Amino acid sequence: MRLISVVDNTSAPPYSPSGLVKRLDSPAKHFLSEHGFSMLVETDKGHRVLVDTGASEEVLLHNLSLLELSVDKIDAVFITHGHYDHVGGLAPFAKAGVPIFMHPKALVRPRLAVNNDKMVDLSIPEKVAQGLASSNLRLVSTMTEIIDGVKTSGEISRLFPFEVAGNYMSKVGENLVVDNFNDEQALYISSKKGLIIVIGCGHAGIVNIVHQAKKLTGSKIFMIAGGFHLYCGDTERLLKTMDHLKNLGVERVVPMHCTGFEAMKLISDRFTGFELMSVGSEIVI
Repeated sequence: MRLISVVDNTSAPPYSPSGLVKRLDSPAKHFLSEHGFSMLVETDKGHRVLVDTGASEEVLLHNLSLLELSVDKIDAVFITHGHYDHVGGLAPFAKAGVPIFMHPKALVRPRLAVNNDKMVDLSIPEKVAQGLASSNLRLVSTMTEIIDGVKTSGEISRLFPFEVAGNYMSKVGENLVVDNFNDEQALYISSKKGLIIVIGCGHAGIVNIVHQAKKLTGSKIFMIAGGFHLYCGDTERLLKTMDHLKNLGVERVVPMHCTGFEAMKLISDRFTGFELMSVGSEIVI
């Protein structure tokens, strides 16, 4: 099986001390990056699940074309949560009838970030949300098999109080309340080396996500990959996160998207299994 980074914040060359991460581009291929996330999971049986769709159709479809892929070659789409930078390229898949898995609360609008006393809209774009009404939409909130060996996590339980989501708001009825990201889910992939967890943004807390995966599956955690949302974490939180991930036995750590430089630096120091992917790179298991 393999993981391919389709959309991420950087298209710079990856860093892989082990050689596990391979670059797929060439002088004739120019992958685009943006603030967003999309990861392609291709199983040993050739099934393809796209985890999130980045922030825009333009970047997603451009990068898929360079990978010699198109919408009709994707078997399912899994949306980790309802923020624009994870659903921006969703419309073509909805139109084509590709099965789309997401939590029902991912459709809630608006979803807001509080930044310097200003509200920044992070919601699913209205055009995308409208297109989902007639799509092959599967609303799931518990662990659900998408294809053989690939499952959604279901809602993430919150067991570690030091993992706070940050300054985010969402709408409940007519009121704006603190967004606790009940819609966020991760993807579990069974592999010959253990469980692989693909995480969109980690708003629910990376330790919460990994702890739940181990509890639900009973599997060794071979790899976690994706956005860990630690860019705003203080030193105490970062150190606690590293300690917990170590204790959970995570072997390979692939931080992307919203993880943040300080967290990436700390992961590279603490984990011999640190790998850095970028757009247009792959990991073959």
